[in-house]
Amino acid sequence: MFKRLVISGLIVLMTMAMLPTSSVLAAPLREDPNPGNGKEAYPRIEKAFQRVNEWYARQGEFLARSGDFITRAEKFIGKAQERGLDTTSLRYLLESFSGSIPAVQDAHDRAGAIISAHNGFDENGKVVDINLARQTVKDAAAALQEGRQAHLGKGKALGEAIKAFWQANKPPRPSDQALPVPTE
Repeated sequence: MFKRLVISGLIVLMTMAMLPTSSVLAAPLREDPNPGNGKEAYPRIEKAFQRVNEWYARQGEFLARSGDFITRAEKFIGKAQERGLDTTSLRYLLESFSGSIPAVQDAHDRAGAIISAHNGFDENGKVVDINLARQTVKDAAAALQEGRQAHLGKGKALGEAIKAFWQANKPPRPSDQALPVPTE
């Protein structure tokens, strides 16, 4: 039982180590990110569209991993409850974390629809209409930012709380106990 608890704790800690320690911040979009309407603005808009696509992919990876993280955290909290430990704060943080996932998913889906429509861009991400392309980048970035704001700080708070809880409540290892000194 003890071995399983230690292994579960290590798995949770390793999972938290894989979570980002800081939020990914996109450069804020100015009112007119690309002054001028000529072809000299096309590369900047194309690059901005590429960054939005990358942000969308990272957010999708987060959403794909979140279910596994929630499951592992629930197991960790369940095992701590079996030991008779107070897990109220961990349960609250987990509910906050998991409660934010639908809002992130909704914003992510909206951003995906905007990106897949790629108004103002051709299939290769090249600008064909500068005004539509700008609006596509702005709308997709706004949807992704909305998803980010819905979840901001909740994963980090949960990870830190689990780590602190583990440090405060981890069972002693057999090697931590004093060994008797042999006498002659």
